Amino acid sequence: MEFHISCHHTPNNCGVHRRAPGEGNAVPNWSEHCKKNGVTYLKGGVNAPQHNHFMFVETDDMAKLRDLMQPYIGYWDVVITPVMNLQ
Repeated sequence: MEFHISCHHTPNNCGVHRRAPGEGNAVPNWSEHCKKNGVTYLKGGVNAPQHNHFMFVETDDMAKLRDLMQPYIGYWDVVITPVMNLQ
């Protein structure tokens, strides 16, 4: 099943600013992070000035989505929506 994951955070909750200098983002590569969690990354993007992120993924196990987003749950707003073919 396909899912749309939308994330938003404030500048104060930005992953870039929450890490120690030189550590970078908690998830530097979402495609690799998805693969590590058994989720297929389809596509995604970011609107950095507005601190909005999105991606489309595929999995048959909803628990994997929780594991996928665990690095940001609690300080980012994360919305996961199933994607259906309306044809």
